[in-house]
Amino acid sequence: MIKLLRVDDRLIHGQVAVSWTSFLGVDTIVVANDHAIEDKLMQMAFQMAKPPQVTLSVKSLDGAAAVINNPKHAARVIFVVTASVQDAFYLMERCDSISEVCLGGMRKAPDKKMVERQVYLDQEDMEAIEKIHAMGKDVFLQAVPTEKKLLYDDIVKEFHR
Repeated sequence: MIKLLRVDDRLIHGQVAVSWTSFLGVDTIVVANDHAIEDKLMQMAFQMAKPPQVTLSVKSLDGAAAVINNPKHAARVIFVVTASVQDAFYLMERCDSISEVCLGGMRKAPDKKMVERQVYLDQEDMEAIEKIHAMGKDVFLQAVPTEKKLLYDDIVKEFHR
């Protein structure tokens, strides 16, 4: 069962590895990223950052979709992490079991606008968010589980300010 899909451009770090995994009660983290699948150093860092009782699986986007859609993993409690909203949309198009996406750390970059203190979005990000919302999926922004969620309508409002 997919507990949550989170967008965080750092993928696995303290907030994801500790706060979110314990809050969600997951037993598996799936990192869905076409770059990370090739980067052995990044994979080693992810292994060191994750809680010892949690299984980590680093997959390409297509590999992650295959894992998520495989009935043999239905009993697992899975937390999926992508680096971009576009990657999240890619997975959501292919995996009906993903019902919501949490926007997390998305760093400042040229042409990106601050929506919340740790989340910067550009027009391409907003288009993907709108497509996810149009699929009937929940989209919210939340840095850590103890903070209040910023819901879809508020994300749109903040972006267009």
